[in-house]
Amino acid sequence: MTRWLVVLALLTAGCSRASDEAGAKQWASEPPPEDVAPPKDLQIGVTVDGAAQASITATLLLTTPPDFEDPERRAWLISTLVPAATPGSRVQAFSPQGVGVTFERPSPTGFEPVLFLTRRGDLIVSAVDPKDPFPRYHGQGGRLRRVGDSLPRVMPVTRLEIVRR
Repeated sequence: MTRWLVVLALLTAGCSRASDEAGAKQWASEPPPEDVAPPKDLQIGVTVDGAAQASITATLLLTTPPDFEDPERRAWLISTLVPAATPGSRVQAFSPQGVGVTFERPSPTGFEPVLFLTRRGDLIVSAVDPKDPFPRYHGQGGRLRRVGDSLPRVMPVTRLEIVRR
């Protein structure tokens, strides 16, 4: 009888889970709200040809109609927010870590730099085609060979430097 108890104990130990199953379960997070306002403390510093300009703030974004909008995001052309970003300018967007990306305005292919506000409240600087600012990527391309959106972006953005030619 003792032998059977030892065998039963070994079988039970071998079949037990290494972790608590209830602890590994996660509840689905709530979907983001339909309309997200920019962060109240938003402060994106702007310089034009080395001279400080008025920062991009939540108030500016709330009072300036977006150039592009869909249910998931709103986007403002950098030239709408900073009129000094004239055609031929370079727009450099910087992250808090100091990593920057330079965007030509417009690019040789006609792309324009924009500031996105996503439904999750993220602010992103990227370049878009004004004819199709929010292209579809899901379900296109072959399995595992989808290129997706290969354009560079800066998120979060803390500073814009505009150099006019």
